[in-house]
Amino acid sequence: MKITGMNELFYTKRVLEFADQNLKTKSAQVRESFSAHTSTTLWGLWQGVFGLAANQLIAVSAHAELDDNWRPPEGCEVVNQWVVKPTVRPQTPAPLTRAGVYVFRDFLLPYEHLEEAVMLSSSAWQTFETAEAFAAEPMGLFAPAQELPASQECRLHLLTWYPDFTSWETSRQSDPAAMQRFISRRELTRTTHAVATRLLLPS
Repeated sequence: MKITGMNELFYTKRVLEFADQNLKTKSAQVRESFSAHTSTTLWGLWQGVFGLAANQLIAVSAHAELDDNWRPPEGCEVVNQWVVKPTVRPQTPAPLTRAGVYVFRDFLLPYEHLEEAVMLSSSAWQTFETAEAFAAEPMGLFAPAQELPASQECRLHLLTWYPDFTSWETSRQSDPAAMQRFISRRELTRTTHAVATRLLLPS
């Protein structure tokens, strides 16, 4: 089984941890460290609202090679890291710039069901993101960068934008067509994990 992305880029999603909660200074240091790598794009940098420790950030980079060769600045520890590839989104590595609530949701499922989960997600979005009752846009859906044995559990990474938590809450009751596909996707997974964040923009 092979998931084909929209481009040849890889992405690396990292959870970064620091000794204190002074994340404004820390985020500037992280940006500076990424800017030193001309072949790597910092796609986004996020601070947690809930589900992420107050001294942590999430960083996602885009790069042409499997390893982006990024090394954390002094005082920054990488506590989790996943090298992934885009499936149906994003179609461009241009850094994200829109304010709002970004929800990272990870699905744990057998690799053999990954392609079906991607298909269900993409189909559901056709009505999910055009709903009149709320605003939402899936920004990225990422699969493992390397193929795995069919029965091995893997992680599918979803990132969805909402303008605010009101839209996020309302979106829990999507239209019937989208809901049915989301239910089918859930049936393929063992569990999910969600983190709500806000995008940090350069100061």
